[in-house]
Amino acid sequence: MPRYLLPALLALGLPAQAAQIAISHRGASAYAPEHTFNAYDLAIEQDTDMLECDLFLTKDEVPVCIHDETIDRTSDGSGRVDSFTLAELRQFDFGSWFNEANPTLAKPEYVGARIVPFEEQLDCYLRVNPRMRFHVETKDSAGGRAEQVMVDLLTRKGLIATGDLASGNVQSSTIVLQSFDASSLERMRALAPSIPTGFLFSVPDQTTLPWLLTGRGPGYIDFYIPNSALLLLYPLAVTAFHANGHDVQTWTVNDSAQMNLMLALGVDGIFTNNTDLLRAAIDARGGGTTLEERGNPASFEHGCP
Repeated sequence: MPRYLLPALLALGLPAQAAQIAISHRGASAYAPEHTFNAYDLAIEQDTDMLECDLFLTKDEVPVCIHDETIDRTSDGSGRVDSFTLAELRQFDFGSWFNEANPTLAKPEYVGARIVPFEEQLDCYLRVNPRMRFHVETKDSAGGRAEQVMVDLLTRKGLIATGDLASGNVQSSTIVLQSFDASSLERMRALAPSIPTGFLFSVPDQTTLPWLLTGRGPGYIDFYIPNSALLLLYPLAVTAFHANGHDVQTWTVNDSAQMNLMLALGVDGIFTNNTDLLRAAIDARGGGTTLEERGNPASFEHGCP
């Protein structure tokens, strides 16, 4: 039997708990330099439900959207993110590397792309679309400072309590927090109980295996984000989590066939670099949000002026 057939048969007809959503992984990062306004703008054009930000703190404790702990891979500089102030990071080019790595997708406007502070991501895309939602991952808790800094920022922005977590609706919140570090989620729950939290994992170990089998975990985790390979091994985990009131999202799926399989399993959201492919797959199934619910404009000024 083909390796993908059994999970598909087991999941046949299983409903998602809520509307199935497209989460733009580092923006539309298959087509533009990740975590830049270019990638976020394109994700809006491709009608995303959520933008993702991997969060690190700068030397002067400004949360910025970047995946790696260093700037080496995605800029013309070198060094740890937390060794630079924001002003210093703004001097580096975070776009040219993409043109060099992807000559068929290269564009002149990617040259000189700047790092994006999380606050600017919020300001820009809530101005473009007040319905936009944001998936934030704490990559390095900085001894607990990352969660506190983020809560302070969200409090200042009036974004701490924007949803209805009490009813279990994690998708109603403008901000959700994800992490591979469960202790980061626990700290966030203590600091801001209204922010939904999701746990990222890829390995069934003595901690996560019982969660997969029973659909239950610690009270400070609201939804679960196993990677797609893990869901192929434990497809009924989606049903188990749903039975206990938890949404399930998965990462990072960039192939249409794999997207359709994950959607058939009943996942509530998928992280993808290819937002356009996922939007088409969700819309073809008819299980996604409506155009009105997404609220993305047909045209807007790019580059976060």
